[in-house]
Amino acid sequence: MKKLFALMSAFFCLASVWAGEGKVILDLAGPFKQKGVPTSVWSTWRTKVVPAKPNTWYRVRADIKCMMTGTPQGMLRFRVRQVKQRPAGGGDDSIVFANIQVLKPAVLAYAPYSGVFMTKPNCIGLQVYFILNKIEGSAEFKNIKLEEVAKEEAEKIMAAMRVEPAFFSAPAYAYAGEKFLPWGYRVSKAFVDPAKLPAKISFEVPALKLKAEVKAAMDKHFNTKAWFKAPLKAGKYDVIMKAFDAKGVCVLEQKSVLRVINKPDYGKRLPVKSVTIDADGNTVINGKKTFLNGVYHAYTAKEAKEISYQGFNIVEAWMPNPASYKKALDDFASADLYSNAVLKFISGDKLRNLMAAIKDHPSVVSWDIVDEPSIRGITPDKLMPCVNEMRSFKTGKPFRISFSDVNAVPKYLNTFDIAATHEYVIPFAGLARLGEVTRTIVGYFPAPRKHSPQITTQSWIHWHDETRRPQTVEQTRSMAYLPIVNGAKGLFWYSFQDRGSWDSRSVPHLWSTFKGLNAQIFELENVILGKRTVVKCVPATVEAAVFSNGKRTVLIAVNTAKAAANVSVSAIPGKNMTELYADGAKVAVKGGKAAFAIPAETTRLFEVK
Repeated sequence: MKKLFALMSAFFCLASVWAGEGKVILDLAGPFKQKGVPTSVWSTWRTKVVPAKPNTWYRVRADIKCMMTGTPQGMLRFRVRQVKQRPAGGGDDSIVFANIQVLKPAVLAYAPYSGVFMTKPNCIGLQVYFILNKIEGSAEFKNIKLEEVAKEEAEKIMAAMRVEPAFFSAPAYAYAGEKFLPWGYRVSKAFVDPAKLPAKISFEVPALKLKAEVKAAMDKHFNTKAWFKAPLKAGKYDVIMKAFDAKGVCVLEQKSVLRVINKPDYGKRLPVKSVTIDADGNTVINGKKTFLNGVYHAYTAKEAKEISYQGFNIVEAWMPNPASYKKALDDFASADLYSNAVLKFISGDKLRNLMAAIKDHPSVVSWDIVDEPSIRGITPDKLMPCVNEMRSFKTGKPFRISFSDVNAVPKYLNTFDIAATHEYVIPFAGLARLGEVTRTIVGYFPAPRKHSPQITTQSWIHWHDETRRPQTVEQTRSMAYLPIVNGAKGLFWYSFQDRGSWDSRSVPHLWSTFKGLNAQIFELENVILGKRTVVKCVPATVEAAVFSNGKRTVLIAVNTAKAAANVSVSAIPGKNMTELYADGAKVAVKGGKAAFAIPAETTRLFEVK
């Protein structure tokens, strides 16, 4: 060991004392901070290199805190670099980078992240990296630890993280008249028992006599479409997806339900002539209370039309100059979409030139003064000149500001009419946190209101956890209905596509989920923007509210826990309930109380009679 240490010290500066075989080789308490650079792909914080053994299992751990914003492509990579002896005459000594965690732009409290990996045969050292790629803001790291682990312990860790041999992505909803169904899967090779890795994936809808098969692509996401001759008819259809090994043996089977619905008549939204905020915090467009339900970023006319087709009604708008900005708004208008026009804290000639081009555009419902001012150091005093300048244009449209720090909202009350709070919950704090944040922001605006509270839902729409398990249909629905239960007056989803490559990484069942979810929200719009009464649930991990517009009464209940529950709900104003958008289950109401089962992270809706 002494000889090896002497050899290593010729090549490395040690970050900590070598602790011996099976022990910690790096232990840094911190905290350490690294600032991101929006234009840089390589803003890096790293440890010094420590000696390591070849063909050996190691575990790396760190607590990470994020205060990051940035482009949809921005990310923080938590990595370990394996190092070999530098070649004679110089050259690269890197062998491979192991990605432990990839985090998208967000504001997150300290949370632990860890991973295990085996070193390569020629590895003689390890270095822990944190790389901020096109990020504005910063990240902090503490309790960074590298330790050797026995093979048996590493196998236990990996076994605990193992998952099914494929993540199927079957469509959840489709419109009647369509002639194809999107489907896909992902295999996360690192987390699957090697003996169960699939060679082939099949997709079948027996009632439609539809079947398709593809060769499994290891550790990749795969999207395709299954076409059929006759247009889809409204109804409910069983879907079967299977994974087969190289011998043709089925190693996994999943059954789901496809619901084919009639596409709602969303009507004509534009032009926007007037926008106000009523005493309940509702956004009133052209005299009609409107639940704003949209996505961040459409970059082309094709994307705008696809977003509108799925049932969303608004998109974020921002472009670098007046001409391109007007072109984007025109694209949104051609898809009959509202737009929230982001100004990015501009003033003076820049603002005047932009207003000359888009001030009276028929798609704009709100002006987004600045994004996340508190973490950018833009205080209310700094913001007011921009706000007053915008007021001088007398556009008749409300001002919106989005916040990543919900506690900062009260400081800016005089600078906005609509407050949107970013809270990215999966796979971090979970649904319960989304409910807590919504209650907090709604609580800042007691009735009668001059402001409207909205919620921006999470950025990790593609994968649920480090195994890249797809977010489920029910998780997606619950992320919409939980803010509604807690009083949100609008939703923004972030994000669904990579720029220039529409839907290239989206999970097909998630995208198709919005056909059904948005149809439900549209159909219930007048109810959920009516009177809301929070009702008590046992257990408290289920959150529920009763909504009424005088003609209809609806109960929405969301289980925020990761375990199923038998829930008892009090103060139900009726005698019976019928489940909506499922199979019409009947639930009796006795003395204002109702009881029913609700799966983990699932929403159930009932018509109350």
